[in-house]
Amino acid sequence: MERSQKNQLQDFDWALGLNRFSLRLMGIWPADQDESSKSLLTVSRIPLMILVLLCGLFLPQMWALALVIEQLPLAIDNLMTSCPAFTSCIKLFFIWRSKTILQPVIDSALQDYLRPKSKSEETAMQREALRGRLVTIADYSIMASCYVGFIFMPMLGFNVRIINNLTDCDTQRVLLVQSYFPYDYARSPAFELTHLLQLAASFFVGMAISIPDDYFCALLFHASAQFEILGLQIESLPIDGSKSGRLLSGFIERHVHLNRMVSAVERSFEFVIAAQIFCMSIMVCCLGFQVLRMLDSAAEKPTPVQILTLGGTLFTMLLHTFVDCFASENLAARSSELFFKIYSSRWYSLSWSKMRCLVPMMLVAKTPRQIRAGKILSMSLATYCSIIKSTAGYISMLIAVSGR
Repeated sequence: MERSQKNQLQDFDWALGLNRFSLRLMGIWPADQDESSKSLLTVSRIPLMILVLLCGLFLPQMWALALVIEQLPLAIDNLMTSCPAFTSCIKLFFIWRSKTILQPVIDSALQDYLRPKSKSEETAMQREALRGRLVTIADYSIMASCYVGFIFMPMLGFNVRIINNLTDCDTQRVLLVQSYFPYDYARSPAFELTHLLQLAASFFVGMAISIPDDYFCALLFHASAQFEILGLQIESLPIDGSKSGRLLSGFIERHVHLNRMVSAVERSFEFVIAAQIFCMSIMVCCLGFQVLRMLDSAAEKPTPVQILTLGGTLFTMLLHTFVDCFASENLAARSSELFFKIYSSRWYSLSWSKMRCLVPMMLVAKTPRQIRAGKILSMSLATYCSIIKSTAGYISMLIAVSGR
């Protein structure tokens, strides 16, 4: 039994171990909040990251945007990097504010792995855990590749942005992104220190873009598995009088508990996902405009390296939003399947009083349990396609404005 519990803990570590490591690196793993509340360094990690992002990227880029606002290509080039920085600040703030809300969710997930399970239940949990783990590994790999390319391309002489004489003090010594500082950063050691500040801020952008979304998907995939397991248990409800009564009571409590856990996840990530959608929409418009400019021979064309770098960034944002919508769609499907599982069970063999207990559960399960971004958008694949379609329509407006 002890070895079995050890294996179950290993399954929990396998499912959420990467997310736990990343969140502990940021100082916001829910299970550590009581132990680390006295550590000033741990508590202040997220505020320090937001401060570095503001001082190293967002505010200098907003200053530069004010200087190049009348030149649309330079403004677009600015928004392609300033928008992820602003989104990262929002995501870090909300995930830091809700770090304690998710502690019951993590405790519940741990208990799900420790309790006895049948073979079919273990299969369902392993399948959903594998999805979350693959998403996390793939996302970390893509983000690390983007960061390495973003850092080393300028060192090899390939600029990932448009060099100009409005925001750059020296066209030979340029910073990573289009930005303006109230001092001459072209001289040493100001250039090295400013460059190091933007390197750290860019690393924080990668963390803020990847880690919360992967954490969100892992929790939703686990909740989907629990709804599926609950449906399997209800479908095989025995007709024995005393035993069915106890099981039925436990099923109702379990259903209420799962909905409460999903609500906690939604409260924690609703504005995080909304910021992600906002950033993705702007980047779709900006990159579409850049690509159409390349087709115009009279325009000043961005370099292929710029398009490749920005295209990789856009692909990452699109992938994040797609996975978030897919995880929410999967949760909605599993939660609504509970309605049909109840109907497929042997409810007709129960007494009238027990049959009435199933009616509220069916009414709740009839409505799919979807996550809402910013309390407005229901996260689903249909919503994702609608966002892409609507956002792409604004590209023609940018082309019309640039042709004036």
